[in-house]
Amino acid sequence: MRLTILLLLALAVTIGNAQSSYSSLSGTITDKTTGKPLAYAHIGIPEQGIGTTTGYDGQFVLKVPDLYRQSNIRVSYIGYRSFSAPFSSLSNPATIKLQAIPTSLQEIIVMDEQRVEDIIRKAVRKIPDNYNTRPTSMLAFYREARTDEHQDYIYLAEGVLDIYKTSYKKEGEGQTGLVQGRQIILQPDAVASHSGFVSGHLAAHRFDFVKYREDFIDEEYFDAYAYRIETITEYEGKPVYVISFDQSGNNSRGRMKGKVYIDTLSYAFLRAEFEMRKEALKKWDDYPLYSGNWKGNRYFVNYRQLPDGKWYFSDALREGHYRDGGLYSNEVVVTEIDEKRGRPVPYESRLSKGGEFLENTGVYDDDFWKQYNTTPLNDELYQSVLQFRTHEIADEVFDSIYLAQLNSQENSIDSVQSETAQAATPILPQQINDTEPKKKLGVRFQWTASAGVHQLETSEADFYIGYQPGESPDAYFEVDEQLSAREYEPIVQFDGQLLIGKKFFVNWGFARGTWDSFYKERGFGVGYQINLTKRRPLFFRTSVQHSKLRYARRIGTAENEVKDYKLDSKKFNSDEVKVFYGHLSHSIKGTAALSLEIHPGLEFFAQASYLLPFKEKIRLRVKEKGQFFNKKVWIPLDDDFLIGREDQLFDKRITINKESIMLTTGVVFKW
Repeated sequence: MRLTILLLLALAVTIGNAQSSYSSLSGTITDKTTGKPLAYAHIGIPEQGIGTTTGYDGQFVLKVPDLYRQSNIRVSYIGYRSFSAPFSSLSNPATIKLQAIPTSLQEIIVMDEQRVEDIIRKAVRKIPDNYNTRPTSMLAFYREARTDEHQDYIYLAEGVLDIYKTSYKKEGEGQTGLVQGRQIILQPDAVASHSGFVSGHLAAHRFDFVKYREDFIDEEYFDAYAYRIETITEYEGKPVYVISFDQSGNNSRGRMKGKVYIDTLSYAFLRAEFEMRKEALKKWDDYPLYSGNWKGNRYFVNYRQLPDGKWYFSDALREGHYRDGGLYSNEVVVTEIDEKRGRPVPYESRLSKGGEFLENTGVYDDDFWKQYNTTPLNDELYQSVLQFRTHEIADEVFDSIYLAQLNSQENSIDSVQSETAQAATPILPQQINDTEPKKKLGVRFQWTASAGVHQLETSEADFYIGYQPGESPDAYFEVDEQLSAREYEPIVQFDGQLLIGKKFFVNWGFARGTWDSFYKERGFGVGYQINLTKRRPLFFRTSVQHSKLRYARRIGTAENEVKDYKLDSKKFNSDEVKVFYGHLSHSIKGTAALSLEIHPGLEFFAQASYLLPFKEKIRLRVKEKGQFFNKKVWIPLDDDFLIGREDQLFDKRITINKESIMLTTGVVFKW
């Protein structure tokens, strides 16, 4: 029996090692006639959803599980005949030459603008037929970089991403998780002053113009654009319309210009090249495409078809030009697609919408990516990286800590999502120096909105309040009413928190009452938080604040017997006034809260506060009634007021207890 178990374990280890082995093919893809390198040509095994793209210089590195070594490699590029050959038959490195296809001008001369617009319209209506109507899981390679005004690189960050795309029938951005990532800081001072770029790692969602129905394929904006066919080319043996679009006349709603490529048979969108017009960049926030003050933004987006007949997001490149002359670029290439129904990214691995990819760190070495497909660096980036290859400089600029544990399973999508991958032994980071790298002191902001109750108990009693200033023989107003008992005040509360690092924060906020009373509370203080779990964050937060509370119960409404008198320098002349009795208190407010993160930008919390007053004054509030601008005052007691409670003079607090408790629940919005 033991021998059988040992044999089974040995067999399992052998199979696991076999599945984790892979072969690499490198080379260059060029134009057969001119020898010019072809950038962003796609190379892969369509049947398995595996592939990558060439870099700016036409070079590529394709990694294929040994299980698929006998499969055919296919190379595709719009305007060229596709290339196909068995993986095992290609030399390594390989030079693959693609033959350009002469463009066709047939049909173009007989198509007016309306007919061209009808092509766009038909392609939009065919989206549910051409694109996936269920969620999809993908692996993608992502890279972002930034240069200064002299075009010198400031930083470079790369990562393998786990992508969960929702159905093309639904709105919603989907999810992105990090499998592994690395960065290199070329100008530390510039990074410290400019920081990274927010939401760049969501490029596979943000730049999917088909899913987002960007303006140039949105029927509501067709009147804002002028469309015309430039030519008819070919992609994988099928004719393709190349349709240009630009602003129609002076219609300012047309914000973009560029080209869109549409399959003439299926009417699927294959590609788009577009840029924001100068006038459109005046809009600061145009998410998902951009946010900020830019001089220019242009995009290149591709889709590819799998054997199931559906078209999938393939890759995208965005180049943003800063007004100071610097350049920001981010590119994403889908390297594996799982045609089965996709599964959400595990919560603990998700990257937030408002986060910076630059925060994801790792060792920058040639063997970093293991079996994952990536895209080569362009020449400028490569030369910049070479400048930092010595150990002396590496000790200063490389951060040796991975954000995520790495695994070595070959079928990458399954390894990211399966239980086997979760149990796999992580690849440990290589230590470059013996000292812990310095961490930037991150500052973030979040605010909360909540509702609850404040325990301010008052008992039932007869109250009398009269105002008779000076030697006046008559009272200006008086109210004699029975005050009902009350145990608590319903409130709404809003707070802001400035987080310094991961544990400390400064908070401030205010609360307002929602019942027939006067309630205004403000607080300011400091706090501390810890995460109680290692998976979905559950935060415990505690804080100490100085609280200023103005609280008063409405005693009743009195007729204004003598008009045109001044109260606290304000002239009262209405027929009736509302009269409140209460206090102004300064307290030490201690708060404890539990907050569960629903997703990286939102938490749900419950909290309790204890208020211990250290200073208190009795106050009256008088407010006009029935005026367009109701005058109101919050004044201390003096000899002109007569206050009675249960037929006895009264000048004490209206609540029974001096201390009080506040209970609220609500949500936290994070940036």
